Amino acid sequence: MVPYLSRKIFGIVAVSLLSIWSMFQFSVNLGLDLQGGARIVYTLPEEEADLQAGESMAQIVNETIQVFLKRLDGSGMKDVAIYPEGDDGIVVEMPGRNKEELEAIRDTIINQGRLEFRIVADATDPEYDLNAELDKFRAWRAANPDAPVVAFNDVPEEEGGPHPALVWKELSEEAKAKGLGPVPDLGAIPLRDQTVLNEGGPAGTVDSWHFTGDQLKFAQPYTNPRTGKLVVLFEFQQPYAYPFELFTGKYEGRNMAIVLNDVCDTAPTINDALPGGGFIEGGGVTGFSKQEAEKLALILKTGSLRVAPKEESVSFVGPSLGDVSIMLGEWSGVFGGLLVLGFMIFYYRLNGVVACLSLLFNGFILMGALSFSQATLTLPGLAGLVLTIGMAVDANILIFERVREEREKGREVPQAYKNGFERAFTTIVDANLTTLLTALILFKVGTGPIKGFAATLSFGILTSMFSALVFSKVVFHLMIFRKGGSLIREVKMVRALAGDSRIGFLAKRKIALSTSCLLILIGLGAVFLEYDRMLGIDFTGGSVVKVRMKEPTDFNTVRQALPVNYTVMSMRSEEEAELPRGEASVYQIKIKASAAAEQAGGQVEITEDFVERDLREKIGHLLAEDGDPFLEIETIGKRVSGQIQQSAIQGILLSLIAIVIYMNFRFKEMRYGLAAVIALFHDVLFTAGAMALFHKLGLVNVDVNLEIIAAFLTIIGYSLNDTIVVFDRIRENLPRRKGSFFEVIDISINQSLSRTILTSLTTFFVLLVLFLANRPQHNVLEGFSFAMLVGVVVGTYSSIFVASPLLIMLDRWAKKKRVTAAA
Repeated sequence: MVPYLSRKIFGIVAVSLLSIWSMFQFSVNLGLDLQGGARIVYTLPEEEADLQAGESMAQIVNETIQVFLKRLDGSGMKDVAIYPEGDDGIVVEMPGRNKEELEAIRDTIINQGRLEFRIVADATDPEYDLNAELDKFRAWRAANPDAPVVAFNDVPEEEGGPHPALVWKELSEEAKAKGLGPVPDLGAIPLRDQTVLNEGGPAGTVDSWHFTGDQLKFAQPYTNPRTGKLVVLFEFQQPYAYPFELFTGKYEGRNMAIVLNDVCDTAPTINDALPGGGFIEGGGVTGFSKQEAEKLALILKTGSLRVAPKEESVSFVGPSLGDVSIMLGEWSGVFGGLLVLGFMIFYYRLNGVVACLSLLFNGFILMGALSFSQATLTLPGLAGLVLTIGMAVDANILIFERVREEREKGREVPQAYKNGFERAFTTIVDANLTTLLTALILFKVGTGPIKGFAATLSFGILTSMFSALVFSKVVFHLMIFRKGGSLIREVKMVRALAGDSRIGFLAKRKIALSTSCLLILIGLGAVFLEYDRMLGIDFTGGSVVKVRMKEPTDFNTVRQALPVNYTVMSMRSEEEAELPRGEASVYQIKIKASAAAEQAGGQVEITEDFVERDLREKIGHLLAEDGDPFLEIETIGKRVSGQIQQSAIQGILLSLIAIVIYMNFRFKEMRYGLAAVIALFHDVLFTAGAMALFHKLGLVNVDVNLEIIAAFLTIIGYSLNDTIVVFDRIRENLPRRKGSFFEVIDISINQSLSRTILTSLTTFFVLLVLFLANRPQHNVLEGFSFAMLVGVVVGTYSSIFVASPLLIMLDRWAKKKRVTAAA
């Protein structure tokens, strides 16, 4: 039944040991929403921005945010929240960092990463008298001993400043010790300004030989084989590589200073023309440490900052979900999981026990994979886990239902299991690979939480396939072919539905499609009416207020006193670290723009006076009475930038195209992919409409933030899995069909009906428990679980009443087209 059994057992053991090692070596970090973390506020001094014509500080802030994101969360799996605050402020929020990590991160942020390559000035240069220039600098330094070296560059030449063809930079301590440049005792070095000299390269390259870090193609740590020291290797991108080669060729024999953040650490002699790159030495006699080299390479790769950020404050925030919501989420997750395991054992008996072992093994190696990747687990990531669990359960149900069919055909138990795994294999692979393809595309083009969701889902799909197709199969093989006799003498399972059901689903397709269209139109109407009120602060921006309480106050006391669409986070100083869990003296309250406008009677501008008055009315009895309780009131920008929205839309569109192409390849016809994609649109529109309608009626609180976007992505994956299972059965039945295409589809739906309902029920159980536990809390889990509940139901419905009827319609359209072409 299992070829190469010993190899597969070895693979299972090896994966298990690797997972154990990963979980001990690394750890799965929790995101801001689940455990809180550090909050750092920076400002960008406008006077240092050097704004160009038509440029605003908002553009500088947005450029800086993008560099921060690349430096702190290049993989998109760290759950770093970065958003603008006020006109020139940036807020960085990072999950649960210890003091050492926080210091390293702060150092990475404030490093401007301005890299320059300049030729060191010497007496042979004809443009200036170097000795006279050195005398001018000595005189200026004597008059300005505490000023930075670069300030000399701003002094006009007629007032004793440098020649226009020279720029002065500071020397590092190591460079001073080496005696670098003509005046190391003064800690400065004069360099030729290639931009001013305008030494142009050949036609078709760059206009001037001014080389910076922004022009690099890559930078990475590298061990110099000659010295054994760790350096940073770099290479210029086109069109700068060839001009750099010409530039270094022209100045062969001269010293080239490598300047980082206006400080020169080294100025090696150019022995030969450098073909588009070189390496940077530093770190003193021993060279860079591994950490220093990696940090410098990261800073150079992610681009320079035009303005050096100034740190204004550091604080520690509590989880945005709140301790009670997290506790409820944990308990509901455990209870829902036990419910699924219990159901599998009750329904599939001994097979269910194996399924439970497979699910636990899947969870175990998935945690190992997430630990190894050092991913940060957030609520969007948990959405990926929910989909993973659903697909893992589905894989086991597919196998067991196939085994049941084979046994009913008279196959012996070993043969029934062998055939069951083989027949379910194609369906499981198709469903999982299609979802994996979608996840990989979202990971490639997505950013932030979208990328985190995609990464978690990708790992989950791979571990689910391994646990279902390898682990479970090996366990069944060992049980059936046990030396002391088989442990499985008969396939015992509960049957909820008749195996030969003949429900005419397609006969009801017109009623079903008409009802879907009507409900979607009603839902879209509700979306139109509720759009502004449903959007969360991630999309709208708003105000952030830091308030001081009269005494340490419980999170839930503050939460319940405020409207549900106000976001509350506790903030603790390092001195308050010992307070009981859930208590704090300072709270951060985020008020989305639309919610504040609604509270203010629809006024457009929300003033500080309004915010203070509004909060005094609601939580005045909790606020400090000695002094001003409002420590900070700022306007914040939306966390979901245009780039995140664009990357999410781009990723989904590319995924849908990939689904059509893959299904065309697997099913040999385009109509399967088109029908599946149209059904996905149906499910998303239906779910969005249901959310808006229930929100309008006051039955469910829904704030559309990044977590809800993750819920929609999960719904797409779940619905796609459901549809492919039905389509795969249709493909299997077509070669041996005894009726029309219409009848084959109806038979295929009936044959897969038991699996469809059972899979939906198990996932529905978990989500229902989560929803009921959080329904009274009015938190993000309420809207998240409600969206998932609707998505599971409508995804199951659409695989039967939308995707399958669409196959009929597309088939008839294709036949009609062929007849017309033949005529």
